[in-house]
Amino acid sequence: MKHIFTLPMLLISTMLLLTSCDYISSNKVVLAEDQFIKKQVIFFTDERNLSKEIPYYDAIIELKKKYPDSLKHLKVVSLNTEEPNTITDSPPTSPAIVVVENNQVICKVEGHNVKEDIIKPVSSAIQKWD
Repeated sequence: MKHIFTLPMLLISTMLLLTSCDYISSNKVVLAEDQFIKKQVIFFTDERNLSKEIPYYDAIIELKKKYPDSLKHLKVVSLNTEEPNTITDSPPTSPAIVVVENNQVICKVEGHNVKEDIIKPVSSAIQKWD
């Protein structure tokens, strides 16, 4: 009788262990269409807190002037929409700029920052693209 419960308990505990390990690293980017992202800059915004995002907008303007081809297809993702986030498995805090290359996050700047602290890491991540 004990063996009847042992096998299901073993299976259930294994499934729980495996599903807890299923959390994908925040360095992975997943699209709903399962597309491969070769090179992409993504801006995560929350329209309810635009005043916090002013340095990010200033940085994006400057980065677009410096790297027009790299930011030509800048993707803007709103974090306060009702539809599920289909870009990343765990969205960053808003505001944030994420640089993706070969489906891997190579640079992430998030939260309260001054313009220069946003431009510097993003520039060094995308300068080799041009």
